[in-house]
Amino acid sequence: MYALMEATIQLLFFIVLNNFGSQPVSIIEVHLLMWFFQCLLIWPIWWVAWSVRKKKVIVQVLVNLGFYIIYSYLWFGPVQDAIGYLYDNLLEITRPENKRLPAILDQGDQYAYLNYQLIKHAFRLLWFYLAAYFYNYRLAEKERLQLAIANKELQLKMLKWHLNPSFYFKTIQHLRKVADDKPVNATGPILQLAKVMEYVIYEAKEKLIAVKKEIQFLSNYIQLKNQQLGNCSNIDMEVTGEHEKLKIAPLLLTGIIDKIVTEQPVAGKADFRMLLQFSGNDMELIVTADTNPGNLGFIPDDAMQTRLKELYPEKYIMSYSADEGQFKLNIKLDAER
Repeated sequence: MYALMEATIQLLFFIVLNNFGSQPVSIIEVHLLMWFFQCLLIWPIWWVAWSVRKKKVIVQVLVNLGFYIIYSYLWFGPVQDAIGYLYDNLLEITRPENKRLPAILDQGDQYAYLNYQLIKHAFRLLWFYLAAYFYNYRLAEKERLQLAIANKELQLKMLKWHLNPSFYFKTIQHLRKVADDKPVNATGPILQLAKVMEYVIYEAKEKLIAVKKEIQFLSNYIQLKNQQLGNCSNIDMEVTGEHEKLKIAPLLLTGIIDKIVTEQPVAGKADFRMLLQFSGNDMELIVTADTNPGNLGFIPDDAMQTRLKELYPEKYIMSYSADEGQFKLNIKLDAER
């Protein structure tokens, strides 16, 4: 597109010089060669600008100015010699001798040519930065739309977890059995379920929540899940380190534990050990299958990666080893201000 624009400018110059110039230039061959070399030499101008586009503005100005000097030296030297040579040889093919005219080439010793060359160089750079701006704007808009779509999908998955019927139904079945056997024993699980529902409905709406609240919720959730009828897994949680002033995205850890437990192999009962270690702002989550490494049968999926990238961009490291039966997640958490 830019080459077509340069061709249009050359055509306008051709018309102006022929109709209004003091010396008509009626031979189009010289304009054709000029246009070809100008379009060819746009690429190094744009490549230099592209290579320093992420540097500081002063660096970009100095580099582009330095390249303008080199470019002008080449344009008024070897390039004009090449244009003159090709022009003379081209006329021998296209025109008889009595209709040939000497080529009017750019001369670097004239101020008008230098001034024109600087304006043309700046014009090309202007188009480059304009094109780069819209190109980057389109990329950013595309990423924003993809992130918005991913965020909507995450919100939908979070809503599904909030209303997860499987967990509630199994817990209610367990409570019914406990109440039938010995009603007094149902008091504790009922209070735990009430705290879980209160957390999910009210407190989990916040973007970040105190780690101690998330751990308390996780503890109630794990205890209820371990007690469910027909449950093939047992989860043991251990917490070490100071975390009183840290905040975390709500339901993040629960979603990971839920996924690991849900995707375990069905054969036999699996015992999971969940270790939460805190040091400064760093949190490390390690989940292992104590009885059999093969029991950790899940694979981290794109949804988990997407949510971690959205919540903790460049602040997390996740690893998974199927052979060792271990899942590990390191996150740099936010602290209370």
